[in-house]
Amino acid sequence: MSQLSGARMVLQMQLGGNMSSRFGALLLACCLAGLLVLLPWRVDGAPSTMAADQPTAQEPITVEMLRLAVPAALRDVWFNAETEVWKPWLEQQPAYLGRDLHWDPQQEQAQVLIRWRSRQEWKAITDEEVATVQARFVATINQATGEDSADPIPLVATGQWLLLARDVPKDA
Repeated sequence: MSQLSGARMVLQMQLGGNMSSRFGALLLACCLAGLLVLLPWRVDGAPSTMAADQPTAQEPITVEMLRLAVPAALRDVWFNAETEVWKPWLEQQPAYLGRDLHWDPQQEQAQVLIRWRSRQEWKAITDEEVATVQARFVATINQATGEDSADPIPLVATGQWLLLARDVPKDA
C-alpha cells in the first residue's frame, strides 16, 4: 500500500467513512499536500540531494541563524553594511558556503542564514575575530546614519540548524 492510499484510509476511518463532505475532501487535500512536502522528492521526480550523504562532507552542513532588529528606516543601511563588511569577511572563511538575508517588514526584523561546511569549522572562528568585524559593521552603520550607537542593529535571537536537504531548481 502506498503512503498516499494509506493516508486516505486513515482519513476515511477518522471521518467515519464519509469522504463526500467538503470538510473531508479539504482535509484529505491538506494531508496529501503535507505528505508531498515531506517526501524527499523534487518536482521533476528526482530524489533530493541529502547534504548529510554527500561524500565530501564529514558532517552535515551547519546553518547559523541570526535574527536582528532592523527598523524600516535602517533596512538599506543595514543591507549595505552587511554587503560591505560581513560579506567580504565571510568569503575569506574556508568553511563558509553562503548566506541568505531576509527582512520581515511587519516585524521589522532581519534573519541571516549562514551556511558553514561544518559546526566544528564554524566554531573554530574566535570570538575576538567576530568582535573585530562586528565593530567595523557598527562603525559603518553609525557613519551612514550620523549616529553614535553602540548597537544600532541589536541581535534578537541566534540558533543553529543542520541542513538535511537543499533543493535547487534544474535551471539554476
